[in-house]
Amino acid sequence: MWIVFALAAAFGSAWTSFGLKRAVGHAGAVVSTVAFRLLAGLLLAIVVAATGGWPALPPAYWRVAGLVLVPEVLGMLFLTLALRTGDLSHVQPLMGLLPPMVMLGGWLFLGEVPTLPAAAGVVLVTAGVYCIGLRPGLSALEPLRALARERASWYAVAAAVAWSVTSLMHRAGIDIVGPFPWGVTLAVGSALLLAVAALPGMAWRTGTVGLPRAPLAWGGWVLLAGTAFALQQTGLYLALRLAQTGYVIAITSTGLLIATGLGILFLAERTAARNRIAGALLVSAGAALIAVFG
Repeated sequence: MWIVFALAAAFGSAWTSFGLKRAVGHAGAVVSTVAFRLLAGLLLAIVVAATGGWPALPPAYWRVAGLVLVPEVLGMLFLTLALRTGDLSHVQPLMGLLPPMVMLGGWLFLGEVPTLPAAAGVVLVTAGVYCIGLRPGLSALEPLRALARERASWYAVAAAVAWSVTSLMHRAGIDIVGPFPWGVTLAVGSALLLAVAALPGMAWRTGTVGLPRAPLAWGGWVLLAGTAFALQQTGLYLALRLAQTGYVIAITSTGLLIATGLGILFLAERTAARNRIAGALLVSAGAALIAVFG
């Protein structure tokens, strides 16, 4: 059953990225991120209210929440910036770095040593990420050169690093309060922290916080991103209750296929589409090996 939940998280992740990519075309990255996270938190809070209300919040809950919110905010900010400065079908597959990073973190900090097939999965993920950057007629070293100079790639890798940290902390929060209250904590807490940390500085430096130029269109994309994010969080945290963190994160990486397809079909991101799809397939195949044999 955990695989079904993880696949639901993958589906939600892809549509979150798509909705956010469109939303930041109408308003600032920070405002859009805060808005869709608050909306997702509201939707999850309704689920909490309908399933028995809030549990007790012991001191351990506050400690874990305090530790996880900073890297969570950094991860979502980096991903938003990556989506704003680069193609969705290029940015999203780079998040395929997340499963091997989580596996490495599990090995270093939790004593979880991967099996040989899982290690092969890491190799496939790496090969897929490299393949995504290939361009027809250019040198095979071009992806390495692009990684050194393209900000969207830097932001995507930084987001993967930040979320590899949070992925290792989620289980503790879920064990304390349950999946839905923890989802509200992450969505609302990260949105409020980002708003307090970023919006005043933006207003002081630029004289604006990036309010939407077309509120109705922006609101529609925020609604899509927020609803999809609520689905992603629900699937992720329910799956984490039933399976190991590395396995769950690997399966949710299959959302790369969906996100890459959305970028190609609806955002006209067709440059080197064949390489990007092949890379996404490799990433997902590697994630499957990690999940099955890890």
